[in-house]
Amino acid sequence: MKIYNTLTKQKEEFTPIEEKKVRMFVCGPTVYDYVHIGNARTFVFFDVVGRYLEYKNYELNYVQNITDIDDKIIARARDESKKPDEVAAEFKAAFIKDTGDLKIVSVNNYASASDHIAQIIEQVKTLIAKGYAYAAPAVKAAGAAAVETAENKDVYFEIDRYEKDFPSEYGKLSGQKADELQEGSRVEMETNKINPRDFVIWKAQNYNYEPAWESPWGMGRPGWHIEDTAISEKYLGIQYDIHGGAQDLMFPHHEAEIAQQQAASGKVPFVRYWMHAGFLVNKADKMSKSLGNFTSLRDLLAAQTRHGAETLRLYFLSAHYRSPLAYEDALIRQSAAAIDRIADFLARLNKVDGEQNPEADEKLRLKSEKFLSSLDDDFNAPGAIASVFELIRELNPLVGRNQISPAQAEAIDSFFRATVERTLGIVPEPQKQNIPDEILELAETREKHREAKEFQKADMIRDQIKAAGYIIDDTAYGPLISAEE
Repeated sequence: MKIYNTLTKQKEEFTPIEEKKVRMFVCGPTVYDYVHIGNARTFVFFDVVGRYLEYKNYELNYVQNITDIDDKIIARARDESKKPDEVAAEFKAAFIKDTGDLKIVSVNNYASASDHIAQIIEQVKTLIAKGYAYAAPAVKAAGAAAVETAENKDVYFEIDRYEKDFPSEYGKLSGQKADELQEGSRVEMETNKINPRDFVIWKAQNYNYEPAWESPWGMGRPGWHIEDTAISEKYLGIQYDIHGGAQDLMFPHHEAEIAQQQAASGKVPFVRYWMHAGFLVNKADKMSKSLGNFTSLRDLLAAQTRHGAETLRLYFLSAHYRSPLAYEDALIRQSAAAIDRIADFLARLNKVDGEQNPEADEKLRLKSEKFLSSLDDDFNAPGAIASVFELIRELNPLVGRNQISPAQAEAIDSFFRATVERTLGIVPEPQKQNIPDEILELAETREKHREAKEFQKADMIRDQIKAAGYIIDDTAYGPLISAEE
């Protein structure tokens, strides 16, 4: 099995640190709103990674953090006259429900930042003790809600010191040059840095409405980057196998994680394989809450009339995970029709009672091999999905003519249940669409003409299908047939 490693910019054979055991961490949501479908695409892909690793009999320890301490949570809480922990609890519960409804099942530990303050403080102390971080008196805040105490301090990670001891490490993942790596968050409150590139790992409490915990640096809360390494060290150790997330987290977040953990432990590399998922693109821009161009997973699931989880999973997996995916209603409708095709095929398959047919065995063998080889090649879900619909297209005529035995039907059904569903999560319950066998036969004949570039003959069959009251759409999943409305 090969994985494209963002750190080395190449595909590499996957070899975990411990044989047949995989430790994996994926950056989770900041729970100040409902999860949007751009994030959902990332989470579905890494669910497939987890599912496939378990399918291949790896013992998986998959941890995902939940950022429940953040400026955006604080801002929403003030807007709604709530406490920050009330906002975080509301949207954490919504996230767990919505991703569960999307059949995300491989995560075995959702770890909230607020539950790991002790581990975060301990890691900050270690970085200070080793000379990689420094405390600075907090910049005085203004306004009636400002905290007056002079005991609260910010703590920053010192990039120059890290680069001295770990040359060429900072910026290696993202490919940015050292003089281009600039931190830009909370600039107005970070004039106490030694260097503008240094990033905060512990934030002093500036205002009385901010959540805060006692620490050696007064009252404060964790910085964004430090929570992930403190959590991953607790559950996965100082080095582990796979770290995943969206491409926009590569810098500064993942670069900061690498710097923190390697400085704290002295071990390189922090993670063996880095994997980054591409954006869901809405009219040429990535989908994000900050841009205001997002659709929530909850709303999109509710908009599906049937097979919602399977439809959206198929849609999210329809482009390679490292490539952008367009957010288009037409693509989601195609995915819904494709899931209907699986449901119809399985319903019809369950009724066959013909004789044993070696042709069916060979088709199943070849397509199942293609399915697994696709996933072995950097989790190429589109390739795996293509093999599923190729199998359906090739077996449909045999099913229609009752030329498959019950035992063969059981083996085919088992492939869908025990392999396709277990790894991709896209198999619905059987549900016949009442498309006549003769229409399916015509569609198969038309597809053969198209493959032979006999397009005039193919068009004639399309017209024949249309005259019978059915529409055939050519999609990435093969020809999809539906009754004309």
